[in-house]
Amino acid sequence: MRRQSGFTLLEMMVALVVFGLLMAGVAQTMRYGLTAWTAETRAADGAETFAAVDGALRRLIEQAVPQKFTGQPDGFAFTTMLPAGAGLADPLADAALQVTPAGLVLRWRPHPAGLPLGPPEAPRTEILLDGVTGLDASYLAGRADGSVAWSPVFSGAGLPLLIRLHLTLAGRKTWPDIVAAPPSPAR
Repeated sequence: MRRQSGFTLLEMMVALVVFGLLMAGVAQTMRYGLTAWTAETRAADGAETFAAVDGALRRLIEQAVPQKFTGQPDGFAFTTMLPAGAGLADPLADAALQVTPAGLVLRWRPHPAGLPLGPPEAPRTEILLDGVTGLDASYLAGRADGSVAWSPVFSGAGLPLLIRLHLTLAGRKTWPDIVAAPPSPAR
């Protein structure tokens, strides 16, 4: 009697079960890999976003002009030099930093170069960071007795010595405080 070559039904079923288990393992590995990749990308994006916002705020504060600086606990208004990318012929601008439902917002308009001849231009709004629910600003300034102290408000001639910004973020994210120094009159 001659034996026929080929696979029996039982052998085919065992091969399909082994193949199915192998594919389930590959699918789980892919799912785990994609989840890890997404989490790592999100963490890296957060660090890059912080570095960009931190750098932008520091540049704006470090280029502040000692005129019209008003600081409140929830934001401040000042005159500063905007970067060349703002598309202004004169980079001097009146700006205000505050938190809105959209997040951390910078509102600015070109600083008038003399007496304005018409109504001021409408402010432009730049969302610097979304997911910000609060801003706590404080200002290091000199006192009449010659000492220096942090205060939640600042107004008067000149600029504070330092500005400290504490951002409150939605969820459990935390960021370190941003401390920046406006230019001193001696610079």
